[in-house]
Amino acid sequence: MNGDHLQRVLLERANVRCVVAHLDESCREILRRGEYPDRLARLLSEALVIAALCSSGVKFQGRVSLQLRATGALRLLLADCTDEGGLRGLVRFDPEAMLAVPSFREMSSGGVLTMTVEPSAKGQLWQGIVPLTGDSLAEAIAAYFEQSEQLETRVVLAVTDAAAAGILVQRLPGPAEDEDGWRRAGHLLDTVRPEELLDTDAETLLARLFHDEDRRLFSPRPLQFHCPCSRQRVARVLRSLGVQELQAIIAERGNVEVACEFCNEQYRFDQLDIGSVLAGDSDNGLDASDTVH
Repeated sequence: MNGDHLQRVLLERANVRCVVAHLDESCREILRRGEYPDRLARLLSEALVIAALCSSGVKFQGRVSLQLRATGALRLLLADCTDEGGLRGLVRFDPEAMLAVPSFREMSSGGVLTMTVEPSAKGQLWQGIVPLTGDSLAEAIAAYFEQSEQLETRVVLAVTDAAAAGILVQRLPGPAEDEDGWRRAGHLLDTVRPEELLDTDAETLLARLFHDEDRRLFSPRPLQFHCPCSRQRVARVLRSLGVQELQAIIAERGNVEVACEFCNEQYRFDQLDIGSVLAGDSDNGLDASDTVH
């Protein structure tokens, strides 16, 4: 499959699942909307790949979110992926601390890794939280699965300025007909070179790796940048502020401007627009013409 996509395969006798994700255009679009040092741009790309890989297990409409909070140079790293393959992400950091070009462990000191599975409709939100460990994001997510879900997991990531890809291999719960399958899958994963992961489409790579294994290949899923923000959503948030606060902002600034923290789209509301917002009118004065790019 061409373009950004995710492909998964089940090694049935080994009871092992494997997922490959390719993110090229999606990462470039997300990074274009933020201003990040190269080190953090690559880290965000890795997080987006991991979010995509983890979303492969979601069997309902919703999203998987990966969040890192720390007290070092990295303050917040957030990436999420919907069941339809919509990706978004952001980084918050200390610019001065980043000048020292800290290692992953240094920049994420005191960190916590949180994985959230959130249904779109009414349903139970699930969240796992563990201390951030490891010398890389791949090690951190593998440790998360072992600590939070008791699932042995291996993750390999490859990122350049123009592309990002990753492969996740995970031992599923329950007995395996092929007891040596997990060890063998790990050895095969060790043979994957970064350039091979980046340059080979997912189906071909999986076939090359596991050609001797009994495997069930699932349909590929496209991946793309998607931010659900809209002028109407912003209007609903503004309405919740109340008349007095909105009028005070208008009196001070002449208009209300709101920027989406994920995609950096800016939404501007003048006094007439605010009147429509407070009146609950979602059509009058709330069209896309007042979106600032």
